[in-house]
Amino acid sequence: MVGAWDALTRPLFYPTHPLPTLANPCRRSALRDILLLLLLCYAAFGWNLGKLGLIDPDEPFYALTGREMVQTGDWMTPRIFGQPQFEKPIFYYWMLAGSYRVFGESELSGRLPAAVAATLLVLLTYAFAKRVFNARAGLLAGVFLTGGLELCLMGRLMLTDIPLALFITAALYCYWRALEEPERSGRWIFWHLVCTGFAVLTKGPIGSLVPLFTMLAFNHFGKRPSILRGRAFWWGAAAHAAIVVPWYGLMLAEHGWKFMDEFFYRDNVLRFFKAEHPANNHWWYYPGLLLLGSIPWLPAVLLALRRMVFGMRDNTGILFAACWLLPNLLFLTLAQSKLPSYGYYLFVPLAFLAGAALDSLLSHGFQTRGEKALVLCGAVVQAAAALIAPLLPVAKPFAATVWAFGAVLAVAAVALALRRFRFWMGATAMATVVLIGCALTVSFSPVEEMVSIRSTALKMKAQRQADEPLLAGKFAMRGVVYYTNLPVSVLSGSGLHPFWADHPVTIINGKKGLAQLLETTPSALCTMRKADWNTFRKSSAFETPGPDQWSGESLFIRARRPAAEGAKVSPAP
Repeated sequence: MVGAWDALTRPLFYPTHPLPTLANPCRRSALRDILLLLLLCYAAFGWNLGKLGLIDPDEPFYALTGREMVQTGDWMTPRIFGQPQFEKPIFYYWMLAGSYRVFGESELSGRLPAAVAATLLVLLTYAFAKRVFNARAGLLAGVFLTGGLELCLMGRLMLTDIPLALFITAALYCYWRALEEPERSGRWIFWHLVCTGFAVLTKGPIGSLVPLFTMLAFNHFGKRPSILRGRAFWWGAAAHAAIVVPWYGLMLAEHGWKFMDEFFYRDNVLRFFKAEHPANNHWWYYPGLLLLGSIPWLPAVLLALRRMVFGMRDNTGILFAACWLLPNLLFLTLAQSKLPSYGYYLFVPLAFLAGAALDSLLSHGFQTRGEKALVLCGAVVQAAAALIAPLLPVAKPFAATVWAFGAVLAVAAVALALRRFRFWMGATAMATVVLIGCALTVSFSPVEEMVSIRSTALKMKAQRQADEPLLAGKFAMRGVVYYTNLPVSVLSGSGLHPFWADHPVTIINGKKGLAQLLETTPSALCTMRKADWNTFRKSSAFETPGPDQWSGESLFIRARRPAAEGAKVSPAP
């Protein structure tokens, strides 16, 4: 079996590959590489893209804004719940609303722009790493980028971070080409600034900061002079301004201090100094994300990081990837607000390092026994974790999917131990395909219940009586609004505004607020997560919910006005 696999994969992961020159052309067709990557991208980002309901809480936020942009015809000011919101700049909303206009509003059309951006990012990473290292390293970097858990998940969601990573990578590709081709550097400097302009229009100042930190670090440690100068730089700066200034200037003119306060202060400056999600604010958050988010490529990451430490001095490409990864990792770590999606663009330089390390591994094997032990340990740990995970209560609904994933990882670990590197890489590339395939077929129902409020929201809409109010915890509130197209009040037990942004919504504060609402209406349909239920469970408006009223982490229950003190409440639907 292993011999057959070696014969099959030899054309893809060939054992030696010098840098391509005119005298020694590349042994593999670039078209074959691209077709392979497109196939993997379809499996990772495209297959059954619209099957799952919107994943709470972020996807409904973007979906609602895209819907309102189409409905109002205002393509300049992003809105949610009828009011302007400035959490992100406009470019991604144009992509989303444009997809809605062309294909109609659906989960598939909403996710399509991010999936296309993720695919383009993989192809650009392949082309970029191919120039920095060689064709096989570029292919392996692209395969790595399609296969990690973080990358596959983010590439299937409505988020700004995927196009942001694409524009950042394009900007740094132009910078690298300017270094490679001094006689044409002006052209590449111009396009570098154009790409950073689109990055800024996608997510704000971070779109310029990431390339800037990378270039400053590489200029310093690589002992290179800055190339951002001369006439081409000023033409590029003018193009950058032409992309960025009109929208920002229009928002400032129309909304004044509200735009300045919400976008620049609250959503950029304040996020750096104050944690939106305090539970995530740890120094190890993003290093842990890079390791866990790269599964099933964890052994490759360990190999890549080890070789980065020992190879930066001798390899310009590895130094460049390290200057891309490490300063920006430090910046994100210093920022107090942390989310998995914020670190998405860090996986691109990590893919560079992994592609170079895997290419060297195919050519020369392990460098030391310690390196071999480190990589094998990573392979065994991730396989064992996947095989043991279904024993935990939270993973039992997905047991078949996780076991299938773990079985592929176990086979890959055995192949790695036997030094069948091509077999290991092929099996690892297939592991995430197996995971996605099983998650969207065998385990679809429990996955849907765990991540999306769609089924509960549709049930609420169907069982609503007359003008009965709809209530939801803050996690599910946007999704309920999206799927019911009805006003929804937010159940909150903190007494504070539950959202980072100041959404114009009605807030029901604690049991007292619920009791006040039920004085004006005989009942209300409610959905909340377990954390919210702990606040409201002792309210006399609710009975103890049965198992059939839980859908994953979400509870669906009707609150009724008590007939008398201590009166029992009739069962919820």
